[in-house]
Amino acid sequence: MGPRRTSRTSRALAAILSVVLASACEDVPALAQWGGSVAGGQFELADAVQLDQIDNTIRAQLDRVKTLLGDRQWDDAVEILCQLMEASEGRLIAVADRRYVGLRDWCQLRLASLPPEARKIYRGRVDPFAKKWYDEGIARRDRKLLEKVIDQALVSSFGDDALLALGDMAFESGDFAAARWLWERIVPCTKNGEAAAHNFSSWPCYPDTDLDLAAVRARLVLASILEEKKAEGKWEKGKGGIEKGDGANVSRARAELAAFARLHSDARGRLGDREGRYVELLTSLLANSAAWPAPTDAPDWPTFAGNPHRNKIAEPLVDIGAVAWRIPLQTAGEAAEGVRGAKSIGENPREPLSFYPVLIGRHVLVNNDRQVSAICRDTGEPLWGKSGVIYQGEADGAAASAIPLGSLGSPRFTMTTFRNRLFARMGSTVTGQPQGTTTTGRSSSLVCLDLAAEGRLLWKTLPEEGWSFEGSPIADEHGVYAAMRRHDIRALAFVACFDADTGRLRWRRFVCGAETPARGVLPELSHNLLTLSGDRLYYNTNLGVVASLQTDDGRIVWLSQYPRVLRGDLNRLASHWRRDLNPCVLDRGALYVAPADSPRIFAFDASTGLPLWQTSDAVEDAAGLLGTAGDWLIAGGGRLYWISLKQEDRGQVRHVWPDGPERPGHGRGLLAGQSVLWPTRDKLYIFDQRTARPLKIVDLAALGASGGNLLVADGQLLIATEKELIALGTSGGKMPPEK
Repeated sequence: MGPRRTSRTSRALAAILSVVLASACEDVPALAQWGGSVAGGQFELADAVQLDQIDNTIRAQLDRVKTLLGDRQWDDAVEILCQLMEASEGRLIAVADRRYVGLRDWCQLRLASLPPEARKIYRGRVDPFAKKWYDEGIARRDRKLLEKVIDQALVSSFGDDALLALGDMAFESGDFAAARWLWERIVPCTKNGEAAAHNFSSWPCYPDTDLDLAAVRARLVLASILEEKKAEGKWEKGKGGIEKGDGANVSRARAELAAFARLHSDARGRLGDREGRYVELLTSLLANSAAWPAPTDAPDWPTFAGNPHRNKIAEPLVDIGAVAWRIPLQTAGEAAEGVRGAKSIGENPREPLSFYPVLIGRHVLVNNDRQVSAICRDTGEPLWGKSGVIYQGEADGAAASAIPLGSLGSPRFTMTTFRNRLFARMGSTVTGQPQGTTTTGRSSSLVCLDLAAEGRLLWKTLPEEGWSFEGSPIADEHGVYAAMRRHDIRALAFVACFDADTGRLRWRRFVCGAETPARGVLPELSHNLLTLSGDRLYYNTNLGVVASLQTDDGRIVWLSQYPRVLRGDLNRLASHWRRDLNPCVLDRGALYVAPADSPRIFAFDASTGLPLWQTSDAVEDAAGLLGTAGDWLIAGGGRLYWISLKQEDRGQVRHVWPDGPERPGHGRGLLAGQSVLWPTRDKLYIFDQRTARPLKIVDLAALGASGGNLLVADGQLLIATEKELIALGTSGGKMPPEK
């Protein structure tokens, strides 16, 4: 197999090279010619997705456990399960069709489903350790110790107490989705007001709590009320309340409250500083919540899509005036024509919309493959020095970062800032090299700059030979997390964590491997980004897999597959293959994904990876998800799509603009205030988020501007075009009222 594969690859490369050389002087897309030389441009991908699954030795042990349990030999079965948990090494095991969890969680799931007499034997083994971790965790308010109880001894006598305590801590910190998930595992019979899909069949929950279930369920209702208010502040900054009845969480809170009243009509307890019947306390809170002031959010835009959830709504845009300032943007090394259709919708393959600035206070930061620049938000002038360049890559020069002739994909430049530090991928944007190609030097790097010291370089990390960074990292107080790729015939996707102070690699976890349309024959550019919430990372690999990982050690919590498209034509590449910069969007416990290898958009439960719904193929040309607003998931690309999040019709496309055959979108739009800002090449369209009603059309061409990737900065509209960053100031006029 090995020699034949190498020979086949070599022949394909030779054929491609001859076509490229022959067409070098012709005015035709070079890679369209490449496609014609590789089986007429048509491709068929292997269906298999490579995962780090358990081996046959472990399967034999699991079969042994099944036999022992059938024979009621509890001691021996528990012994094997405990041994497997201690030596799980992060291996995955299927718990449902296309869904996997770690072996440790599977063992805990099996322990939770044991009969009481078997659980008693297990608890006799682990309770002494679990009690020590729990008591010390409570005394010190140490989350790590409490998490240790859940991760290693959930079914001990102290698992439900640890879940309750950790849920209370998450609630106090404002992470209502995390609190909800922890509390739900104490009462697995309900989820979001419905019968839980997971129970013991797909996720470990506590089997026999002796806690006050009324108190736990009251917490769940309270979390739903506060989640709605938090979501309201996200998209209605500075306003009082939304219309009564709007919002998915209001409906969930009402459904949960109704169920609570049936189960615990007379239960009493304390919520905050009030004591009484839970039903009365919760009913009062729900009624009064509409008048609570909405929480506010800083106007900064520190990463792609505004926050680590990839789901921020910008401050409202008051008005739009003339060009206030404009600066040139230097593109990456001149790219030859890419695959015909491999660009995002509306882009010129020679001049893609590559730039995605970030905003921190008065700092607007933008990068390319070699430089990072900092400019003043108000004037467009350099913040420091004469040129505004705060980082110039020395080893990341043009030769190292040149884009090969006929690459599949487009260069993208994003960054992340966290606590006065800026993190960016620099150097080559090529993440997949043809098999047999030799590379000199390292292809890309991660850099960390100190913004408090005018961009001083703190560290720079280079990948090993044969590896590349997929895109810019995401960061928190514990580490810097980035997607990585290893070059092979199939793309191998990894997630890595680096020390924030030194750039030293702390861990790296293999997620999956699968073929892409490049098939190890064409150069490939990709820019996959991670989503972060609390101690969880979420990764849309664009390889048929969405995964959730722990931030502390990279352990895969769950991994879910979706149906991939396996056939296509490089000469007429389907619209969905043009999706890039498409990280998971997280909102109130749900994860929304628009992968490049499917024409559909998918929703998963963020805690368990359980599939919730999927759209039809009608959203194929949606290049990316702009975010959620109330009961809508809004996607943009050639057109705008409003996808319902309401329980009765979730996943259904309810509004499309324009509704004809045109696909005029040009650049990444934006949710701002209660509006949707959507650019075309020469105009800016403004819509009401909730009704999809057009509000205003701004003639960008008349203002001396054009469409591109949008950002709102203190009342100004910033547009990153192919070659410029343009700021449109205020005119003294007013935008349409947000109704």
